[in-house]
Amino acid sequence: MAKAGAWMLAIGAAVLLIWLVVAKDAEEPRCGFERMKPGDYCSSSKSGPKSYEESKGNAATVASGMLLVGGTLAAGGVLLLVGDRVNDRLFVPRMRVRKWRQARAAARSPQARLVRKIRSTKVPVAAQGYSAREVDALIDRIIAGLEGRGPVVRVRASSGGIVIRPGFTITSPGLDMAALDRFFDELDDAMERF
Repeated sequence: MAKAGAWMLAIGAAVLLIWLVVAKDAEEPRCGFERMKPGDYCSSSKSGPKSYEESKGNAATVASGMLLVGGTLAAGGVLLLVGDRVNDRLFVPRMRVRKWRQARAAARSPQARLVRKIRSTKVPVAAQGYSAREVDALIDRIIAGLEGRGPVVRVRASSGGIVIRPGFTITSPGLDMAALDRFFDELDDAMERF
């Protein structure tokens, strides 16, 4: 757009420069290379003889047409150049709005809701239970799959994605095994619906 604006401005400026010469002819018409005076006639093989007034009127018509064309081209070129700069300044905010809308739409997806539910779930600690570090690593992989940052990871499922049958280390203290087994069953059922 900037290139087209620059060309339009340049052509418009050139037409306006020529207009300056033609406008002078509208005030003092020429016959060939010599200025005419009132009462003079100019004889041409193309158009025949013309009076001073006819020559002056023709030059004025051409000058006004050139002024209109040159002014329009120059103004259009300026508008395109200004519009291109404004567009460049608006591009970044438009991209931010687009990304914000995409993020908002992604936050409403079933996967995003499930990720929020996973992160808000608290598993009780028991005297003896699953290793918290190993469970957290598995949950991080599941969340990464749901957010599209890695392969989809399923726990105990037999279809779709990478299937994991966890064999967590038993530690003292650890995460409550029964509560965690229920959590993984519910999670697997929720992921089955996607």
